Amino acid sequence: MDERRLGELFRDAAEAAPEATFDAQDVVRESRRVTARRRWAAAGGTFVAAAVLVGGVGIGTGAFTPPGGGSHTSVQSAPSTSSQPRAQQPGVLSEPVPRSGVCQPDAQVVAAVAARLPEAAQAPREPSRDCPAGARSAVFVLREGAASGRVTVTVSPAGSVPPAESAPGDVRRPDGAEQAVRKARSGRLVVVVSAPDEGSPAAPYGTRVAAIASELSTQF
Repeated sequence: MDERRLGELFRDAAEAAPEATFDAQDVVRESRRVTARRRWAAAGGTFVAAAVLVGGVGIGTGAFTPPGGGSHTSVQSAPSTSSQPRAQQPGVLSEPVPRSGVCQPDAQVVAAVAARLPEAAQAPREPSRDCPAGARSAVFVLREGAASGRVTVTVSPAGSVPPAESAPGDVRRPDGAEQAVRKARSGRLVVVVSAPDEGSPAAPYGTRVAAIASELSTQF
């Protein structure tokens, strides 16, 4: 096929093509619509982004509450780590020594004291009115010349004895009473006290309370 024939075919094809259904004005109008549509799309995206940002801030700060009073998660402030001064605890007080109250004269104690102090065998006896819990006791009303008073003998568990009577040894109390404390072989404490009556010049048989305590410590 030569070039002349090819040219004729192209001309025939162009003449057979249908006429265009739009003109230059249609192209301009369509271009404006596309441009306007793009601008609205861009503006709408910006608005949505702003709304999301504002909504996120509102929810995070608790400014917005969901309809119906629904609960939302809020960040609670952490508890303060600053240490508060603790109230000073009161001093630990020693527990009171348990007392059983009144103790009637114990027959074994009476016999042991009478063996060491014969004057006590016929002496009047009284109940001990301040007797430690679990103790055995006897109180003798005695007179030695001008001296008069009471000799109290107590055999009690070590933990039930008042502090003033818990240390083994011999002492003279401020009121003039003579006291002797011995630890028995059973672990109990033997306490012998000769207390003078009011106006008595001395405690009756005060010089013998140490020997009485030592003797009873071997028997109880």
